[in-house]
Amino acid sequence: MRLWTLQAPEVVAAVRDNGIFRADWEYAVVNWRPAYRAMVAEMERRGIACHGAAPVWCWPGRALRRGPTRDTANSLLGLDQWAHGVHLIKLDVPASATMATSYARWNDYLGVTMELLRSAGRKDGAAFSADQAPMDWSATLASEWDNMQIVIPELRREWVVRTRYYAPDAETAARIAADPDLTPAPAVAR
Repeated sequence: MRLWTLQAPEVVAAVRDNGIFRADWEYAVVNWRPAYRAMVAEMERRGIACHGAAPVWCWPGRALRRGPTRDTANSLLGLDQWAHGVHLIKLDVPASATMATSYARWNDYLGVTMELLRSAGRKDGAAFSADQAPMDWSATLASEWDNMQIVIPELRREWVVRTRYYAPDAETAARIAADPDLTPAPAVAR
């Protein structure tokens, strides 16, 4: 299955040097972890071994159309991530290692789990039960504006088709340059 993902330079280096990258839970946003844990549990229920790692988010296709790829990147990444450096990784992953879900339904689910945490006065914890936080784990899109997202358990060298530095657009680069707390990444491939 052809997929693409946006990752930090360290992820690219880990795949290059070790042949594999598994996402560390410490980098998952704290109040998103219960939802991520539910995602991992569903992946494992489907026979996708995650080896204790957080899922890696991908998008279907070859990332050939600049507009949709750029729009997705800009909606997902913060200025700090752009300033640190972003790589576009194109993948060919066995379908058996992928799980597709609705991006809109996932975001609704994420909102429910964050509200449950807030109501409980917590920031982290185990996945919530399906009774508390129902999630449609199918690949059924919620509307014509929804998109498919794909999660995989890890990045493997043999799945990588191409990796390249993915520069921010001019507006994002200008915002980074104007922020004294951000140091722009070099504009060359690493």
